[in-house]
Amino acid sequence: METPLLDLIFLSDKRKNVLLLLMEGPKNLETLRERLKASPTAVQPQIKKLKEQHLVAQDKDLYKLTDIGKIVVEKMQPLVETLAVLEENADYWADRDMGSIPPSLMRRLSELGHCTTVEPEIDHMFELIPEFAKNMRKAKKIKAIISYFHPLFPSFYIEVARNGAQVSIILPESILKRWIEDYREITEQFINLENTELLVCRDCERTPNLTVTDIFMGIALFPKKAVFDRKYVRSFDPRALAWGEELFEYYKNLSEQVTEINNLENAVGTGVCETPK
Repeated sequence: METPLLDLIFLSDKRKNVLLLLMEGPKNLETLRERLKASPTAVQPQIKKLKEQHLVAQDKDLYKLTDIGKIVVEKMQPLVETLAVLEENADYWADRDMGSIPPSLMRRLSELGHCTTVEPEIDHMFELIPEFAKNMRKAKKIKAIISYFHPLFPSFYIEVARNGAQVSIILPESILKRWIEDYREITEQFINLENTELLVCRDCERTPNLTVTDIFMGIALFPKKAVFDRKYVRSFDPRALAWGEELFEYYKNLSEQVTEINNLENAVGTGVCETPK
């Protein structure tokens, strides 16, 4: 089946980018040329082709999307943004188990925007990732899903909470048991603070490791075949922060709040956890 419009749009980066720029509003040739970093002779032929297919119209010295053009670009933009997210860190996404992300958020992966990969250097493998720790100490609000045990996490999260941040943490049942077993006093102190919330998820052994603050969002997914490697993708895009909050709330709805610790045997059993209100 012939698809001349698809070919017209996607076989030329200049035509595709002209349409995306015009989605922002009408622009003259000089503005388009500057934004595309191209010469007028390189841009004008592409605009001419878009006009011939009724996607772009000209009003004096301004170019704008036609009604048809608006429909096409509104559908095109999420695809272009999704491809940009996946291509920017293609090796990471290809290697990861994405089944722990609900379909509704998978369809909106484009909202992550510009992402970078972050991982601990080999000689600091068992330390906190410095960039993460630095930004989290600046944050006023922290929501985290912690899917693996790290001996520095209990003391770090109570530190940022005592410094005034609002901190909510979701732990798989196995990780909560380990926190209580090895860091009982810190865990008790954490849940007794007014600005903290500790939740346990009973069926969350391979959840994404997620950190969402008012500054950044970072997510680490389990590799498909290898062991967990603490390699994150991180974004500062406001849409990514909102996306991460929705993912946190999805798992929060599957979790129970830890309100007290009586003893290790009952720590995640009846009477210690309650359903969040």
